[in-house]
Amino acid sequence: MTELAGVYRVARSAAPVREQAVIQLRSLLAGRFQPGERVTEATVCELLGTSRTTVREALRQLETEGLIEIVPGKGPTVARVSESDVRDLYEIREVLESFAIMLFTERASADEKARLASAFSDLEKAHASGEATRVLEAKQAFYDVLFEGAHNNSISALSQRIYYQVARVRLASLSAERIQAGIGELRIVHEFMAAGSAREAQDAYAVHMRNAREAAVEAVKRFN
Repeated sequence: MTELAGVYRVARSAAPVREQAVIQLRSLLAGRFQPGERVTEATVCELLGTSRTTVREALRQLETEGLIEIVPGKGPTVARVSESDVRDLYEIREVLESFAIMLFTERASADEKARLASAFSDLEKAHASGEATRVLEAKQAFYDVLFEGAHNNSISALSQRIYYQVARVRLASLSAERIQAGIGELRIVHEFMAAGSAREAQDAYAVHMRNAREAAVEAVKRFN
């Protein structure tokens, strides 16, 4: 535990401590705890370096997001994700992110398009490393630029929530073969976007999401 205590610490910044705690706790649930595992206030306090009051508030927030379940006699636990949950969440992801692709193609500035190209280049470099965690981080950076260029804050907020609900599943689903295929699929999407072909980009993204969904479902089967 001691070696992890500094990794997730809430920093001193202008953002409210509770908001920082929620962000860090989401990351913790994706990378430190297992589905169904109990999440004790004492453990989280040590990892985040915050008060129990802040941790309780953060846990309540994550309960409303579906990341935490309150189990009678056990307390807060990491929510489990079923095959049905994954299919539902990926269907929503496809709708939201496909819409973001259309909006980005229509609304993004030249600078935002250049940043998306740079983010995709970073994603290809992450792929070359063969590290699944690094690939996920680079993909999230790509999506961050996509959502910003779409100029629709609601899409970004909703997609971020879904991301954390399936984060562990996504990591488990990224075999070397899936990483290779996924990068190729996104390359086609990005090429259509760069050419201003929103409909073709959306069609290509539907293929990417279908394949990602099936890989995630297989990962859930291994969890359960």
